[in-house]
Amino acid sequence: MTPAQNLLRSMPLAGARAVVAGLVGVLALSGCSTPPPSPNAAAGSPSSRPATPDPVIAVDPWTYNGNPGRNIRTANYSIYTTQTSAVLVGRLPAFVEAALTHYTTVLGPLPRPSSPMETFVMARRGEWERLTKQLMGAQAEVYLLIPRGGFAADGRGVYYDIGTADTLSIAAHEGWHQYTQRTFRQPLPTWLEEGIATFMEGYRWEGMSPRFLGWSNMERFDQLRAAAAAGKLLPLEQILSTSPQELLDGPKKTPAQGMSGASLELEASDGSNRLLTYYAQIWALTHFLREGEGGKYRESLTRLVADAAGGTLRARFVEVLGEDAAKSTMMLRRGPAGIVVYFNKDVDAFAAEYSRFVEQIVRTGSRDAAVQGLSPIK
Repeated sequence: MTPAQNLLRSMPLAGARAVVAGLVGVLALSGCSTPPPSPNAAAGSPSSRPATPDPVIAVDPWTYNGNPGRNIRTANYSIYTTQTSAVLVGRLPAFVEAALTHYTTVLGPLPRPSSPMETFVMARRGEWERLTKQLMGAQAEVYLLIPRGGFAADGRGVYYDIGTADTLSIAAHEGWHQYTQRTFRQPLPTWLEEGIATFMEGYRWEGMSPRFLGWSNMERFDQLRAAAAAGKLLPLEQILSTSPQELLDGPKKTPAQGMSGASLELEASDGSNRLLTYYAQIWALTHFLREGEGGKYRESLTRLVADAAGGTLRARFVEVLGEDAAKSTMMLRRGPAGIVVYFNKDVDAFAAEYSRFVEQIVRTGSRDAAVQGLSPIK
């Protein structure tokens, strides 16, 4: 019986808290076993397919709170689910394995996890809430504010069914956070961590195989276009210097350390939609770093992500910014330091380039390309 099974079959809430309290942050892993992406990975083209049509290694019975379920094991995931939907359960193993291949190749070669990552997909929100309390202990109250879908924390993905397409989209986004929590030695700046997660959301199915396409994300595209048309795009300085939670309208609780801002995304009011615009803009910013200005920042993006994975990001900040500024940057995970150190010392010039890129994305006729998963940038 695995540790997760022992925990969730019989452990009381107090015991679960003792196990998981304080286990937040990035876990270390060394080594790199994946090849670099193919040239076609540029501009949001497909970069990942499951290695085999059926990646399932084994399926065992699993029980949660008296409800029957199953533990589905693949090479890199241990999926615990009470879900009975044949469609979701049938597609989930291939989806998460293909997503992991996408994570570890599309931005350059990145390390794979050293052991299977635990992912929970509960059939009902009530089960998810109980599980969240067991896993997150004292931090659970904040996670329970999530209006729908789930979250990633401590290298685990914890979701509940909100429909096959939306559940998988959340699994792709939060799965990136789950992956970096498990493998990166140092954290990325928040704007880039969240931006890459939104980039990972775009996918479509070809038979039983998911095809990941960074541009195929009409929720982000349409929000970006609507905000641009309404004159409500956020300044780049604000995007770099704020956390997603700070953009929520109205009273809010302080988020738990390590909590993904995307988990709270739907708490934004229907009025300003600032948080939705933030996510649309960092989605566009990630695309800009990959292909904007003729792709001049692409290699630097690869280097930044690899430095965080390998644990040399802080040293690079110290080299350019000095010890004090590097310490503050790594602690806060915000601000323009990542831009200055890796992309362009002239942040204003960088912001102007990014603005021109967004203008290209939202111009008339560009949506047709994005619908097909193609770059609207010519």
